[in-house]
Amino acid sequence: MGYEDRFVGCLLGLAIGDALGMPVEGWSAEAIQARCGRLAKFLPAPGRGLMAGQFTDDTQMAIYLAQSIVDCGGVNPEQVAQAWVDWLHSGDVRGIGRSTHLSLRRLASGTPWRESGQRGEYAAGNGAAMRIAPVGLVGCLDLERLRGDVHDVSVITHAHPEAVAGAQAVAYAVVQLATRRAEPSAILADTLAFIGPGEVADNLRRAGELLAVGTSTSEALARLGNTGWVVHTIASSFFCFLKTVEDFEATVVAAVMGGGDTDTIAAIAGALSGAHNSASGIPARWLEGVEDRERLTELARGLHRLSGLH
Repeated sequence: MGYEDRFVGCLLGLAIGDALGMPVEGWSAEAIQARCGRLAKFLPAPGRGLMAGQFTDDTQMAIYLAQSIVDCGGVNPEQVAQAWVDWLHSGDVRGIGRSTHLSLRRLASGTPWRESGQRGEYAAGNGAAMRIAPVGLVGCLDLERLRGDVHDVSVITHAHPEAVAGAQAVAYAVVQLATRRAEPSAILADTLAFIGPGEVADNLRRAGELLAVGTSTSEALARLGNTGWVVHTIASSFFCFLKTVEDFEATVVAAVMGGGDTDTIAAIAGALSGAHNSASGIPARWLEGVEDRERLTELARGLHRLSGLH
């Protein structure tokens, strides 16, 4: 399995996790179990107007971000901001979060990207982390530049330090997994060192402690949290991946079965697992059923070409 296959696995893993969690977003773990059993197939969400295999704003924003990077030959925050404004005006915006919506409206009215991001305690959502994987992939050979690029792309909508830290964690882990620079067993400690102290780091550390004593995923997610607060999302998505490192299906199914912000937790867990296991490690039924597979594949290949990793 080469680097390109892991890049493709990362973006397809993100989309598949998102699509799998989409129909049950906001449900409790108990409700998902009672109504769906083990949810391992794409389901429609008629109330949202979405068919089985379609994804939400998590993947939509990642696609617009990746396309901007490919078109510009690198990360250009001003162009990324414009791409997301174009998405806002496209008429196909699925489940956009409040911070993102308010920030993009400010951008559309002329606010510069450095000033558009939502601030305050309610800006510590997972909206920056959910979409950041393309920045991690393209920036894999220069970690200091990666740090700056992740910050700039995050603050377009989420200017809270914890939101940025969550995005840093995902981008860095994607780098380490896609490039095989570190074994999965070292990912947690390396990520903590990269992002520095804070609430995201504290809950990630708790995830490691729960992994170390063999806590079940359902119990761990109940303790780590499954909401859209980035502190919850990052710890739970990392736990799901690290609990079942070599099994993409087990990782994303567990992320969905934990309830809460199912699409985003599964999208991040799927991006991590896809970067590690590559596209060839993802079940064929999901590869065949996920929306926009060919576009995601081509974008991943474009990011690989730009990364300088061969």
